[in-house]
Amino acid sequence: MLFSVNWLSELAGGIDTPPQQLALLITTRTAEQEGVEEVGAHLREVRTARVTEVQPIEGSHNVRATVDLGGGATAQVVCGAPNCRPGIVTAYVPPGVSLGGRQIGKAVISGVESNGMLASGAELGLNRDHEGILELDAEPGIPIPDCFPDSILEIDNKSLTHRPDLWGHLGMAREVAAVAGGALQDPVDLSLLPAPAAAPAVQVEIEDLALCPRYSALVFDNVTVQPSPLWLQYRLTAIGLNPINNIVDVTNYLAAELSQPTHAFDHDKLTGGTIFVRLAREGESITALNGERYPLDAQALVIADAAGPVAVAGVIGGLDSSVTAATNRVVFESANFHPGHVRKTSARLKCRTDASMRFERHPGPGKHHPRWPRRRSPSPGLTGHPARGRPRRCFRATPGASTHRVTARLADAQARPRTPSQRGTPDHRSARLHRRRDRPRRFLGRRALMARYQGHFPA
Repeated sequence: MLFSVNWLSELAGGIDTPPQQLALLITTRTAEQEGVEEVGAHLREVRTARVTEVQPIEGSHNVRATVDLGGGATAQVVCGAPNCRPGIVTAYVPPGVSLGGRQIGKAVISGVESNGMLASGAELGLNRDHEGILELDAEPGIPIPDCFPDSILEIDNKSLTHRPDLWGHLGMAREVAAVAGGALQDPVDLSLLPAPAAAPAVQVEIEDLALCPRYSALVFDNVTVQPSPLWLQYRLTAIGLNPINNIVDVTNYLAAELSQPTHAFDHDKLTGGTIFVRLAREGESITALNGERYPLDAQALVIADAAGPVAVAGVIGGLDSSVTAATNRVVFESANFHPGHVRKTSARLKCRTDASMRFERHPGPGKHHPRWPRRRSPSPGLTGHPARGRPRRCFRATPGASTHRVTARLADAQARPRTPSQRGTPDHRSARLHRRRDRPRRFLGRRALMARYQGHFPA
C-alpha cells in the first residue's frame, strides 16, 4: 500500500516531520513500512513557459520553439510534440535538471541548439499522457500550480490486515497525527450533502440486508467528462493509480483517501428507474470493466437494473454501464457489503481488485455514509448547486470548471434497528461496556485482579 506524505501531512494538520523519520514512527507505532521513495524532486526547478514562436526544421518532424520564461527571459527549444504551437503554456525543464534518470542539458537536435526541453505529463511523472507536452492554464515563469515534490511510503499490506481503516490516507493520517503531534483534518463536509430526495432520480431496493446493510446512490445531471485537474492526476499517479477522467478519478481518489470504494455508472445506460442489490440468477453473466466476461452463480451478489447485472457487488463494475466521454448523467454509488461474501465471490471469479481487498476487510457501515461532499473538489466536472433548492454546493467549483448547472439527488436504502436491543442503542452500548470491563476478570481470575488492583472491582 502506497501513501503520499504530502497527502498525509495535509490531513494531519500540516506536520513537518521528515519522511524518513515519519516512516520510522509508523513502523514502531502502527504498521511496518518497506521503504520511502522521493517523487517529483525535479518539480522544484520546472517552470511554466509560453511558446511564442514555432518554426519547422527542414528534414525533421521537430520544430524550433521560442518560449517566454517570464520576467523577460526567453529560450530556444527543439520540440517534437504534435501540440507545440504558439500561445500554449507548458512545462519547461531547464538545463541541469535530472529527469527520469537522465540529465537535461544543452544539446544539438536536428542541427539546432536546444536549451532544456518542453515536457509531457508522463515525462514529469504527473500523469501517463505521452501524446504531447503539458497544456497549462497559468502565467509563464512560475512552478507548475499545486504540484510539489513528494515522498511515497510503502506499507506492508500484511500489517494492515486487521486495520481496514488504514487502507486509506485519512485512517493513516489519524495515526500520523497521534504519533507526530498533528491535528486530524476531516476533508469531508457532510452538511454539503443533499438530503434524500422526495423523488430521487433512481430508486434503490436491497434484497438481503445481511449482505448489503446500506446502499446510497447520488445522481448528478449535466456532468462534463474531462481530464481531472493536474494536481489530482499527479496525486493518483504517485500512489500507483492510473488517471482516466474526472469521474473515474473521483472514485479512485475517495477510495485512496477514505478506504471506502465507490463506483460510477452512466445513468442513461441503466434500464428502468430502480437499482437492485440482489443475488445473481441462473444463467446471468457480466462483462466487467477489465473486458473479461464472468458467468455468475446464485451465490454472487450483484448490482442490477431491470435488464440484468451492471456490477458485481464489492468486486468490479460492468463495462456496459461505464462512464464514457459522452456521459451526461452519473450515478455514484457508495455501499456496505458483507466482507465474507465479497471475499468468496472474488475468489470464485478469480477477480481480485482494489475494491474487493478493501471490502474484504470490512471498512464498516459507518464509513459507507456518502462522503462525496468535499471542502476541496477533486473534480471540475462536478460543480454547481444540488437539487431541491439547497443553497450550498455539493462539490465546490475549481478553476476551469464548467459553468452550467449541475444538480444532485440522493437515494439511500439501509437496514434499520427494529428493537431497543439492536446495535447502537443505549442498552446495547451499556452491555458491551460491561462485557469489556468483565473480560480481564474472566481471563486472569478475580483474586489475582483484586490483589493487584485493590478496590477496582466490587467484592
